[in-house]
Amino acid sequence: MKKEKQEDGKEDNTKGISRRGFLTIAAGTGAGVLLAGCDTNLFNFLKPKSDNPLESYPDRNWEKVYRNIYKEDSHFHFLCSPNDTHNCLLKAHVKNGVVTRISPSYRYGEATDLAGNGASHRWDPRACQKGLGLARRLYGDRRVKGAMVRKGFKDWVDRGMPRDPGTGKPPQEYFDKRGQDKWLKISWDEAFTLSAAAMNNIAETYSGDKGFDRLTQQGYDPAMIEPMKKAGTQVLKIRGGMSLLGATRIFGYYRFCNMLALLDDKIRGTGPEKSLGGRGWDSYTWHTDLPPGHPMVLGMQTNEFDLNCAEHAKMILLLGMNWITTKMPDSHWLTEARLKGTKVVNVSVEYPATGCRSDEIIVIRPGTDPALLLGVAHVIIKEKLYDANHIKKYSDLPFLVRMDTLDMLRPEDVIPGYQKKALTKDTVVMKKNDPFIGHVTEHDKQIVTEELAAEWSDCVVWDAQAKKPASVSREDFGKKFGIDPALEGTFEVTMLKGRKVKVRPVFDLMKQYINESFTPEQASKITWAPKEAIISLARDIASRPEGTLFACGMGSNQYFNADLKDRAVLFVAAMTRNIGFPGGNVGSYAGNYKVALLNGVGAYVAEDPFNIELDPAKPVHKKYYTVYESAHFYNYGDRPLRVGGHLFSGKGHLNTPTKAMIFANSNSLLGNAKWHYDVVNNTLPKIEMIAVAEYWWNGSCEYADIVYGCDYAAEFKQPDFSASCTNSFVQVHPRTPLPRVFDTKPDIEILAGLAGALGKLAKDKRFEDYWKFVREDKVSVYAQRIFDGSQGLAGFKFLDLEAKAKDGVPALMNNRTYPRLGSWEQAHEDKLWYTKSGRMEFYRPETEWIEHGENIVVYREPIDSTFHEPNVIVGRHPALRPKRPEDWGFSSKDLSAESRQVRNIQYSSEELLKTKHPLMSKGFKFIFHTPKYRHCTHTTAGDTDMVAVWFGPFGDVYRRDKRMPFVTEGYVDMNPLDAKELGIEDGDYVFIDNDPADRPYRNAKAGSPEHKTARLLCRARYYWGTPRGVTRMWYNMFGATLGSVKGHETRPDGLAKNPETNYQAMFRYGSHQSGTRAWLRPTLLTDSLVRKDPFGQKMGKGFAPDIHCANGAPREGFARITKAENGGINGKGPWEPVRSHIRPTHEDDAMKAFIRGGYIKIKKA
Repeated sequence: MKKEKQEDGKEDNTKGISRRGFLTIAAGTGAGVLLAGCDTNLFNFLKPKSDNPLESYPDRNWEKVYRNIYKEDSHFHFLCSPNDTHNCLLKAHVKNGVVTRISPSYRYGEATDLAGNGASHRWDPRACQKGLGLARRLYGDRRVKGAMVRKGFKDWVDRGMPRDPGTGKPPQEYFDKRGQDKWLKISWDEAFTLSAAAMNNIAETYSGDKGFDRLTQQGYDPAMIEPMKKAGTQVLKIRGGMSLLGATRIFGYYRFCNMLALLDDKIRGTGPEKSLGGRGWDSYTWHTDLPPGHPMVLGMQTNEFDLNCAEHAKMILLLGMNWITTKMPDSHWLTEARLKGTKVVNVSVEYPATGCRSDEIIVIRPGTDPALLLGVAHVIIKEKLYDANHIKKYSDLPFLVRMDTLDMLRPEDVIPGYQKKALTKDTVVMKKNDPFIGHVTEHDKQIVTEELAAEWSDCVVWDAQAKKPASVSREDFGKKFGIDPALEGTFEVTMLKGRKVKVRPVFDLMKQYINESFTPEQASKITWAPKEAIISLARDIASRPEGTLFACGMGSNQYFNADLKDRAVLFVAAMTRNIGFPGGNVGSYAGNYKVALLNGVGAYVAEDPFNIELDPAKPVHKKYYTVYESAHFYNYGDRPLRVGGHLFSGKGHLNTPTKAMIFANSNSLLGNAKWHYDVVNNTLPKIEMIAVAEYWWNGSCEYADIVYGCDYAAEFKQPDFSASCTNSFVQVHPRTPLPRVFDTKPDIEILAGLAGALGKLAKDKRFEDYWKFVREDKVSVYAQRIFDGSQGLAGFKFLDLEAKAKDGVPALMNNRTYPRLGSWEQAHEDKLWYTKSGRMEFYRPETEWIEHGENIVVYREPIDSTFHEPNVIVGRHPALRPKRPEDWGFSSKDLSAESRQVRNIQYSSEELLKTKHPLMSKGFKFIFHTPKYRHCTHTTAGDTDMVAVWFGPFGDVYRRDKRMPFVTEGYVDMNPLDAKELGIEDGDYVFIDNDPADRPYRNAKAGSPEHKTARLLCRARYYWGTPRGVTRMWYNMFGATLGSVKGHETRPDGLAKNPETNYQAMFRYGSHQSGTRAWLRPTLLTDSLVRKDPFGQKMGKGFAPDIHCANGAPREGFARITKAENGGINGKGPWEPVRSHIRPTHEDDAMKAFIRGGYIKIKKA
């Protein structure tokens, strides 16, 4: 490489890097490799010349490197949608054929909808460090370079897929080496043929009566086998992760799942009426992102508002939402609102980054959000700060509850000759099979089937003026509700059969529970929030009706009892008239629930494979052959929730055995799964095929059988589109001019290839026809069909939007309001919510909620992250009569993790605080929670060296300490006083152990390679921002695998990098998932909850993916922490920043002066 002279006469090593040379450099071990040829004197400016770091400006010659990079040959736009809640059209700058940098498009202000309404230019610039650093991943050495197969799996398929003649199980020798096996690069045709052969064999093996018997012999719960209906395709599990990030390519996995009905027909000859497709796994509830209590109150997946609503608010209450770091492209809306006078109150479990943009910070004990909100409700009720008229007209709070049965009082019980009123308001009642139900773009009313309508009854209130019960139907809502119902009191009614029954309004029940159990003093002791803060917060919210935004994040969603948090938030918001208004609303900012607006997706994923529409101009024929289930059951050991012999999983929620997994965009499904090491050691051995579509070799690839190398967004050759929960844009993934770097394919071509191979095997052309427009390079036909079937997109031409996207311009959805805000129609136009009553429902009269003591909004302790007895119900009340453990077949003294999930024990707040977590007597005393961090979410950027090196204080591009697994590493935040008590110094390595009964995995054998890989070893960081007893570890670091441990222990450089695959771990051993486990919450597994379906206006009941299903609790753990090694280089002495006196508790006089601003001098003008 020719070296050129710089202006100062020195050689310039930065110019003339060829494309091949660039790829060679990028394939190194870390960011430091890029600097290997540079003059190390370049970094002398980093060495302090005096105690005052502000005394002089450093040498600026280093800037020439960046000025050279900034000179481009060309640029193009692409859409970055990396598994989060944003999406940004970015500009890629190209030099010598290589993308050298990425920048914002700066053209969001040009977006319009079909009516010509335009977006604000204040949405620009849209980008974050994650997106800006992605060029490093485009050329990184962990790119999946094509189709790869694990040697053992290939041997099994090549040898005809042998099985035990009785159980049907394949010999374990072909699967034992997952995580350690050799990998072979094969052609795409061979990859498709291998995959099709395995899927066909697995489906055949477990079909029919023989399949039923084989699964029974293998020990699966009979409740899991029955729902298969003897279709072997029901053991094939498919998932497109964060599906709305790719409406055609990622939702395409669910389309593929539907197509598998053709395979079932080929195997069983069942025809179009009885065939079944595969099982589709949920998306956003799997990540535990969504607010599980919203469907319980509002009947819909998620209430929300675009983040630019912030400027309409008088107050913003952040609940577990670290807006500045988790919503970086939209962080300015918060800061600008605050500059205009909006008050920002931050409720968090630590001092958060957004704290510097808040007026008040309330730090609470993790998982106690519902208790805080019930304390707030106490003040609002006691001081009569609630809007009584509003809750009488829009909620169920005046409805009467029978105190004998705890069911709602019904008019037919007390009013002679009462006839239930017909459902007419905002509602159409249809027959179950009416074809109009599928025409979602024409729906402007709720669709209720005759069967569901027949189950519903009207309700009863106590007419305060007439002093007698009065009926309330769905017609009696909002401004037209003419009765003045009582909110408080106990009334006696005479049933038609003559029996007298006491009844009480829901509000009265809530008031008693709150008054007796959640005074500010009681709530303060439970939550750690000062009682003065609780009182002040209540008055602040109540004084701002229609002006308080409740912005909730995944921080408060990812606890076992998160639905109770949601119900409590909505209760406070409803009482203060803060739902459905531009400046007063409730939102939850995790996951991507905007797919409900793109309901044409339903026609794409459910096109009838037996009646394929090959004319691009005609609408498709829709029929669901896919059966959906929650991936949480697979995560739970591939079993249902059964405790004490009692099955707690509702029939609609039941999972089937998992024998094959095909997934994309989903590292969190395996590589970063909750209870990851249990999945690897106890669940994967039962699974016969794991296929992963990825562009970056991650932990899921490590344990897979087949890996399909996907295109990265900057090299897409098939268009797609996406949307976000934080804004109203629809954004297209345009095709780009950048040549593919490796032998990769788009997801949708991978799916078409798999279908083609199945078609050849089955001798059925319909498999190919199902993906006809992929093979003809007309994917836009599928995208346009989705557009045409979606209320928010109908009228747009997809190719027109792609052309704009190529110039960096998105479009606005055709929403009724801008900004978009949930519940606007209910608050302003008296439209009904998607509940049985049409109102906000705070009382749950269904049997499951009564049996678990949650028919009113209560507080439960966290299931694991607590110093006290886990998961107990705090408070006693005449309406709380939960079944006790003995009713379920186990002892009340059983505090094991399994039993805890359904253990209903009641304590007063005072009794609770006297109890202890069962592990405290064994030296476990730290809450261990694992929040997500915006710039390393799921499959993106966690191990991008130039991003990772800034992640925490342990980054070192040179890796001077060869124990470091990477250029940075995972760490745990500890309060310094806690650490010092244990003899742990800042920067030391520590072991973190959680419940040994099941973590890091069940039946672990200490000393085995598997246990050594799984036991968490990490750095400890002193952090004053976390309360005593509470520790934090970021969720996003890539965990240790068998292969990364082999690399760490055998490579001369000590990198935790698999020599076979290049997988790069960010831990030496274990990960944050060493301390987590799978949990199943019974009230999320019910068949009785009425809610809206995912697409369109149809209402349903029970299970619905990403709406009412299992939710997990990835933040909960209770840990013991012990020192392992000194933090100094290679274990000698303390960590260098400690020796340099710049760390907490070790500051010297110079550092203390810097912290207090002692080096700043103000000159007078």
